[in-house]
Amino acid sequence: MEQATTTVLASMIALDPAGCGFTLAYVPYSRLGEDKGVDLSWEVNFGLPHSSEDAYELAGHPAAVIEELAKTLSTAGQVTVPSGVHDLVQEAAWSWRGWSQLLADVARLCCHLPDDDAGVDVSIGYTPSGERGVWSWTLAIPVPGTEYPASEWEGSSPTEVLGAALEEADIWLQGLPAGHLRVLLAQETNRSLT
Repeated sequence: MEQATTTVLASMIALDPAGCGFTLAYVPYSRLGEDKGVDLSWEVNFGLPHSSEDAYELAGHPAAVIEELAKTLSTAGQVTVPSGVHDLVQEAAWSWRGWSQLLADVARLCCHLPDDDAGVDVSIGYTPSGERGVWSWTLAIPVPGTEYPASEWEGSSPTEVLGAALEEADIWLQGLPAGHLRVLLAQETNRSLT
């Protein structure tokens, strides 16, 4: 899955050097495909290159949904990835290795949240800036039964954001705000959340 994600990101940057990204979402109790006996609990949302439209693909496993994204990109046009883009993405991916196992751990824990609120979104973005560009990763997990926005962790690598979410798992599994949301709410109320 990690290699497939690297390949997709290189293709996306080649198709749209001004910036790109996608969101990988897991909804463990999704009813989509249930009538056909198909698991469609993983979804990828992405903007089509040179288009204002968003598209999505569904599958039962994160690697499968990333492969579907790769197929969609290949139909968007012949993708030739310049060596500079390939090297840029490979360099980043080297520092990210191991993130798919962390995602599996977070997804497994999300299954312990109430059915209607269970899920996780991982957004990956790239913006050209300087020599290497800027990578952004955001992980969001809903706060069950509240009007709060999701608990979020942001960083420049998936291991950073997924690791931070796992460190706070005891908080968000209790249905309490975590990550940046916890910090913001503490600042608003001028106290620390426990």
